[in-house]
Amino acid sequence: MLQQLYKKGDDDSRNSEKNHKNQNRKDGDCEKICRNLKCKGRNSEKNHKKQNRKDGECEEFCKSLKSEDTLTPNECVALIKNLTANCKRPGKNFEKILQRKCLKATANCETSIKDSIIQIYPKYKAYCRKITNSNFKRITLVANSSWVGEKTAHAENVDVEVVLPEELSWKSMEQQNDFLSISFTLFSDTTLFEDENNSTILNSKVIEVAVGNTSIHNLTEYVNLTINHKLSMLNNISQHCVFWSEDEDDNSTGHWDTTGCKTIVQDNHTICQCDHLSYFAVLLDFRTTNNTLDEKVVISLTYITQIGCGISAIFSAITIFIYCVLRNVKSDDVTKIHMNFCGAVFLLNVNFLTNLWLSMVNSDGLCKTIAVFLHYSLLCTFTWMGIEAFQLYLLLIKVFNTYIRHYMQKLAVIGWGLPVIVVLVCVAVNKDNYGKLVFEDQGGNNVTSMCWITYDVVHYVTNCGYYSIIFFGNAIMLIIICVKLFNLQRQRIKEQESVWKDVWTVLGLCCLLGLIWGLAFFSFGPLHLVELYLFTILNSLQGFFMFLWYCAMKRPSKDETSSYTTST
Repeated sequence: MLQQLYKKGDDDSRNSEKNHKNQNRKDGDCEKICRNLKCKGRNSEKNHKKQNRKDGECEEFCKSLKSEDTLTPNECVALIKNLTANCKRPGKNFEKILQRKCLKATANCETSIKDSIIQIYPKYKAYCRKITNSNFKRITLVANSSWVGEKTAHAENVDVEVVLPEELSWKSMEQQNDFLSISFTLFSDTTLFEDENNSTILNSKVIEVAVGNTSIHNLTEYVNLTINHKLSMLNNISQHCVFWSEDEDDNSTGHWDTTGCKTIVQDNHTICQCDHLSYFAVLLDFRTTNNTLDEKVVISLTYITQIGCGISAIFSAITIFIYCVLRNVKSDDVTKIHMNFCGAVFLLNVNFLTNLWLSMVNSDGLCKTIAVFLHYSLLCTFTWMGIEAFQLYLLLIKVFNTYIRHYMQKLAVIGWGLPVIVVLVCVAVNKDNYGKLVFEDQGGNNVTSMCWITYDVVHYVTNCGYYSIIFFGNAIMLIIICVKLFNLQRQRIKEQESVWKDVWTVLGLCCLLGLIWGLAFFSFGPLHLVELYLFTILNSLQGFFMFLWYCAMKRPSKDETSSYTTST
């Protein structure tokens, strides 16, 4: 293996002694690299410096060889296999780390001899050239199936285009980068970048862009990468611009990360805008496109929700205030149930609005706490919806023998106590069920975030499942009421006013029973966007609708008004 590793040709036996010395020297240097790459940093800044040191050591190893001994990619692969085989504690990711560094070093090593080079190999293509701060301007790099280099007027059938901003020049000085060379590599073999999720990469292409001897980050002008994919993406596939992040543990693979990158999806190409240099790719996600929305839609829905919840919270508070002022008037159980429902809606709106602001605070404990309160207030709202339907059942169907001792106290225990049990069970099972949840658009860009349930199973069981039971029970109750109203309408004189009164009664009951939340079950198909807007508008204004319902309930009827006028 060692003879095959460093042998320059099958008929170079005359230099076997010299090759043997070079081999021993190379082995020693490789073992040194192996030991140095095992170092661990104590903080993120130190880790960043360590990563730059790794690059430098690999390049120093390459440069320590004579120019005629410069490693080819095939020799590099063989060298790494020999190195990892002789390491005392190799990790499964260690070989891939070294191989990526060594391939980069081979290109930079040749650039130290020549002003620019182009390497074309089956598994990757690389372009490298010397640069200086004084003459650096905006550079456009391109690559296709057979060529890689700077863009010219004759460049055709471009698969990848990378535009480097002029800001790199002064950022390199700020971040102590020597800014001696620029390298652009297009990997057609993605085996070096396999993560634990077996992610699918667009066009099976990974792009590396590097400048100088350290990585450059925190750019205000984006590095723009355009990847052509010939055909338009299917509707069930979303794309995410990512960069490769090395894991500190050599026993684990690296992973793809979206931090610092934005995705712009167009018909036949995808644009990545990133604020740093690294290995880049576009991941394909076959699961989430139908569940994601355009960034403008997400932002507009967020604003509608905030405005609606603000209005709802104000009118819920006004309703409760009016009830407290009129407490000298004897109130029945129906009114008391309405007030508890209003209280639940008020808590939900306030918790939601404060959640959006407090989620920006970088505190995991605070985020979990407000997520728990938001979940609790939502379950309380659902529970009081069910209690409203139960009260209608007693009034309209059972009618007689409906006295229940300590009725309101028992309802209060159910309405405010049952959600406590559900939330406590969720926390007891796993406190990480709550945390920060980031919402992405179709391009995989982070649009907004909130503190909420982090696991889909918990959400579907405790929210969707819980509400489904309430929804179907309340829907049956509404159908029964509609039948009774229809029968009453047939028995009385066909007056236009009574018809409209019944219509408004049914609409009011839909809000009171929370059936408008059921729009979430129908948010699919060609009209799903319209349904989402209806769902957002109607549910965010539920407190306002409750205020109107309460005012309509307390408004004196015509009979009461006429009798009062006659008596006076």
